[in-house]
Amino acid sequence: MTEPKKRFEAYLKERDFADIPQLMGRFEHYFQLLSTTNRVVNLVSRNIPLERYWVQHFLDSLLALECLDLTDKTVLDFGSGGGIPGIPLKLIVPQCTLVMLDSVQKKTHAMQEFVEALSLPDTSVVCSRLEDYAFTAGRPSYDYIVCRAVALEERYLAPLRRLLKSSGMVIFYKSQKLKDLENLKHEILLETTDPDLGLRRIVGIKQRDLMMH
Repeated sequence: MTEPKKRFEAYLKERDFADIPQLMGRFEHYFQLLSTTNRVVNLVSRNIPLERYWVQHFLDSLLALECLDLTDKTVLDFGSGGGIPGIPLKLIVPQCTLVMLDSVQKKTHAMQEFVEALSLPDTSVVCSRLEDYAFTAGRPSYDYIVCRAVALEERYLAPLRRLLKSSGMVIFYKSQKLKDLENLKHEILLETTDPDLGLRRIVGIKQRDLMMH
């Protein structure tokens, strides 16, 4: 077992998740799917060595669970790419309802294959721009919208607001830079320094605060 994979397994144990051997098997399956498909479709950066996926993508995705309970919640993964962070979150919290949104058809096709191969319940994939999806989806739909590799642009504010329940929140995975969020009321839900990832922040913006001041 590689060091990053050991580190990931140790993290699961630290968080006291149930049935870790089964979880590791599920994540191994996802790792194989993601790493194989990424050679053909650019889902995640190819500059990252494959063994680092375990920390750089999988462990990082799970940080949101340190400050959020997704059980029985509806979650939209905006700009999901290869299913990050949506699929790792779903593997840990199968009781959430997950929609993964991306505007690139090759990526959504790959994600649909992952969903089927991993037999993920209550999970769907949508190929659309956020602005278009917001006006076709049933609303208000989501408790949480998660954004891991997405910079918040002003054109996203109205669609995000439209898609969230009034009690809902957009969740951003951030490091040092919060420039795209500085004009909005936001809350740092988690701030941690990881030996492999560096400074990581989970930042939340409530539905009512998705407006430029």
